[in-house]
This record gives sequence, structure tokens and C-alpha cells, in this order.
Amino acid sequence: MPRRFVPVALAALVWAACRGREPRQSALGAPSATPASASQDTTFAGTTAPVQRLRPTRAGVPAAMLRSVTAASARGYDRVAFELSTDSAPGYRVEYAAGPVRSCGSGDVVSVAGSERLVVHLEPASAHDDHGNPVPRQRDLVPGLPAVREVKLVCDFEGQVEWVLGLPTKEPYRVTELAGPARLLLDVKQGP
Repeated sequence: MPRRFVPVALAALVWAACRGREPRQSALGAPSATPASASQDTTFAGTTAPVQRLRPTRAGVPAAMLRSVTAASARGYDRVAFELSTDSAPGYRVEYAAGPVRSCGSGDVVSVAGSERLVVHLEPASAHDDHGNPVPRQRDLVPGLPAVREVKLVCDFEGQVEWVLGLPTKEPYRVTELAGPARLLLDVKQGP
């Protein structure tokens, strides 16, 4: 086999193996369903129990500002990505709500699509800039994905940011942290 052919063949194999594993980005407000023939991710290891990672607030260090929130579908799960302005993620707590989710400002009950509510609490964090302008501007996403029906901001007050995900059923989820820029990835398994 010629030497030039080996790297090309290897690159083709890697490309073929990785193809189709990246989440498909959903246009906000437009449905993006996984084809019925797509197989489930049988390696999905998740939980329905609360997941928490605390990070101390340090004097003189500003809270992480939320830059964007996106939702996408992949084989067997839906992903919600929270991108922040810092190099590492703030503290967080993710858990299914046992009762109604309330807005931290008014105390009003917040409704979202779906019968289950998965709450994501970030601290210390903010969803506004130094002038009080909302960042990100879109605070209610309706991606129409198989597992994630709606993603809505319910709190941005005194270093605490909270989002609620509307889901059709209570399914396992997993949390992944990425750095540079900081991203908190929340994958929710798609139901049967």
C-alpha cells in the first residue's frame, strides 16, 4: 500500500466513525425531531437524582455572566448548553422540581411545556450585563425537541440564575462541564 494512501484511509475511517454523533442544532421555535429509525444511545449514563457542585464566591471576582443558552438534539438525548463569560463554570444544582416552579422576583408560578420540570440553578452567576441589560436576550426557548420542550429563565437576582426545562416525562440526565469558555452541558435522555 503506498505511504500516501494510509493517512487518507485513516482520515476517512475517523470521519466515518465520528459522523452523526454531533448534536443537530435546533432553530429556536422550529421543531427538530429525531428520525424514528435513529437508535437510542444505549451508553447513556444519567440520573434522576439531584446533581450539585458548589463553588465559593470570592471577593473581587465577578459572577460568571451567562452568554447564551442553546438546545439541540442528538442520537438518544437532547442537549441544553449554557455558555458563560468565564473560563470555569460557576456552582450549580440540577434537580427535578417536586412542586410548582416559581419566579424569584414575583413568586408567580412559572408554566412550561411538558408535565415534568428540570431546574438548573447557577451561582454565582448573572444573566444581565453591568447596565442591567438582559444577556442572553432570549429568555424563553421552545426548541420542540423530543425530550426538551421548553427552556425558560425564572430567576436572575443577586448572583443567582435559574432556568427551568419543560419535559414530557421524567428521564435521566447528565451534566458535563467544559472550560475555555465555560459551558455547562445538560443532556436529557429521550424517552421511548
